[in-house]
Amino acid sequence: MKYFLIKMDQKFDTAPEVKGWFDKIKHSDICVKRSHNIEKRQLLFIESNPNTVFPDILTFPFFLVTAVVRDVVRLYEPNVLFKQIVLLDPRYSKTCTYYLPILNEVDCLSGEHRPGKAVNSNYIKVDTQKISDQSIVYAMLKEKRCVVANLSIVESFLRRGVVGVDLEEIIGK
Repeated sequence: MKYFLIKMDQKFDTAPEVKGWFDKIKHSDICVKRSHNIEKRQLLFIESNPNTVFPDILTFPFFLVTAVVRDVVRLYEPNVLFKQIVLLDPRYSKTCTYYLPILNEVDCLSGEHRPGKAVNSNYIKVDTQKISDQSIVYAMLKEKRCVVANLSIVESFLRRGVVGVDLEEIIGK
């Protein structure tokens, strides 16, 4: 089975920039054990921009997905919890509803560091035994939370025309 890191496509330079999220959602609460600390629904404001484009996947300040992606995740992982996050630009009357998936976090990534070079996907390896039968998980790499998904769920995203996703294949070990 092939695995991928899921990221937001950097070509979306007018994607929403969430502001004021620090005191509302803590990164440490985005896990199964502490997700009760995050409200079921939240309203977050974004930087005003008349050209804001809402892709189906956001990765900053945390992993957010639209209803299309949420529905695909539910097909593969029916027990995943989602928190609703509404992004609002009051100046330009723009809004979009996203969902914060509470995925299992699995210690399944390792990266080779080469002196003088940044870690990139060519040197990232995924331990497929640790993921087992999960289609999509959070994983830490160099103190950064990543989203790892298998080929089946990624293909389902693409078949539904998901916009703004960047995929990097990672090596299984």
